[in-house]
Amino acid sequence: MQKITASNRSSNVFTRGVPAVGYVLALVAALWIVAGRALFGAGGTLMPIFAVSFGPMLFIVMACAVWLMRKDAKMHGGATTPLIVLVYCGAFVLALIFGFLVPDRKDGQIVSAASRVFGDSFVGLSAGFGNTFGILTMCLAVASLILALIEKRKTERALAGVDEDAEEARARENYTYEFLE
Repeated sequence: MQKITASNRSSNVFTRGVPAVGYVLALVAALWIVAGRALFGAGGTLMPIFAVSFGPMLFIVMACAVWLMRKDAKMHGGATTPLIVLVYCGAFVLALIFGFLVPDRKDGQIVSAASRVFGDSFVGLSAGFGNTFGILTMCLAVASLILALIEKRKTERALAGVDEDAEEARARENYTYEFLE
């Protein structure tokens, strides 16, 4: 596949670095969610459950996003888009927060890494915000995957000589639903 020579894509340490270290970030995020709270003495019954559910699912989604990101970046001199970097790194940061907040049951008590650090009264806040951060983590991971797929397809279309503006104009000409105009 040929390299795009006149790329208008901005290139900086983040747009080049995230595709390079993305697999490591995905692995760290998944491992942190599965077992990170054990470092604070809060590892309990959820660890094996997360080891076969949320952790692998997050790793697969983030790793697929990195794979697509790298394929696209290779066609642009090694850089991905700032938006994909922002969303991907956002998923990573939210995964760290989720792993810190997620409550677990250990020795008959509900605990979290946050409650071990900030006191037992913090376990209620951990329970309240933990699920929200888990959902947001997965949403941003999936968003980074979708954005990377869209960007890769857009690059491939540009390499194939498809003019996006002409393609859109042709679609508008052939559009048959008048009520939307």
